[in-house]
Amino acid sequence: MLSAYITLHLLGVIVWVGGMFFAHMALRPAAVEVLEPPHRLPLMKRTLDRFFPWVWVAIGLILFSGYAILMGILGAQAGVYVHIMHAIALIMVALFCYIYFLPYRQMGQHLKAGDLPAAGAQLLVIRRIIGMNLVLGLITTVIGAGKPF
Repeated sequence: MLSAYITLHLLGVIVWVGGMFFAHMALRPAAVEVLEPPHRLPLMKRTLDRFFPWVWVAIGLILFSGYAILMGILGAQAGVYVHIMHAIALIMVALFCYIYFLPYRQMGQHLKAGDLPAAGAQLLVIRRIIGMNLVLGLITTVIGAGKPF
């Protein structure tokens, strides 16, 4: 059963952290190079529209499998590194919820109203927080890979 939980956990991490890496390190810089804000902002919004439902699925997989491993298998034998990974995961989820319920929604409202500077300001907030979450996700991945269950 442990291998099934680890597989679910890793699939969630790959989708979330990999998606952030792609968006932050490849998609956005390329969009900035070739598109003006009137085209770039809707592209980024539509990209997030498609990515964020997958992030919710990934969060569900990560939390479900993580708690199954922590409480059902490791229990009191969980090392400190597991608790560090857990704490970072909760911070990442909180940051994502903030992005989703505030700047992402505001960005969409500003785009609908045609207010590109305000939409761009919200995208900047989203980009910065995704950058923080990406670093946290990579740190957590290194911690998880460095300490066997």
